[in-house]
Amino acid sequence: MKKIAEYLVTTRKELKDKNADSTEREAVLMSVPYLKYLDLSQIDFWEKNYSDDLELLLDLYVAQGVHHKGLRRVIWNKNDLNYYYYDPFSLKNKSKKKKLRLKRLMSSTARSIISILILAIYISAMLWILSLSFGSAIFYYAFGIIIGINLIIFSLILYRNQIVIDATEKIINQYPDLVKGLDLEE
Repeated sequence: MKKIAEYLVTTRKELKDKNADSTEREAVLMSVPYLKYLDLSQIDFWEKNYSDDLELLLDLYVAQGVHHKGLRRVIWNKNDLNYYYYDPFSLKNKSKKKKLRLKRLMSSTARSIISILILAIYISAMLWILSLSFGSAIFYYAFGIIIGINLIIFSLILYRNQIVIDATEKIINQYPDLVKGLDLEE
C-alpha cells in the first residue's frame, strides 16, 4: 500500500511535471504492485474522476479478475474510457458469435482449470468403473482421492469467483454509473 500511495501521490505528479511520455509512465507503473496489471488509461480515468477513493481502484483491480480473467465481471475499454459489466458464466443468448467472443475473453488459465476438471472427472469415472469391475479397495481409495481433489479445486474456483462478484457488486452499488452493461454482439 505504501508503494501504491507513493506512486499515486508523488510519482505520477513528478512524471506529469517533466512531461514524461506514455512509455516512460508505463515503465514506472510496472514497478507498482497491483497497479501494474491495470492500464495507464484506467489510472488516469480514476485520478480524474474518483481520486478520493483509493479503495475503488483496488476493487476495480479485483473485479477485472486480473489473475483469473475467466472469472472477471468488469472489462475496461480504453477506446471509449468506460467499464463494462460482463458475466462469463451467463447462460443467456449464447449465439455462435457470442461463444467466439467468450473464448477470446477467457484466459488460458481459466481454460486450463476447466480442462483439468474435465480430466479429473474422466479419471474419477474410470476408477469407479474399475472398482466396480475388480472390487479392489485400491480403486475405491483412488476414486475417493480424485473426487476430493475435484471438490477442492471446484471450491477454490467458487471462492475466487465470489471475491470477484463481491468487488463488482460493491462498485455497482457505490458508483452505479461507472459500470455499463456489456453487449457482446459487436
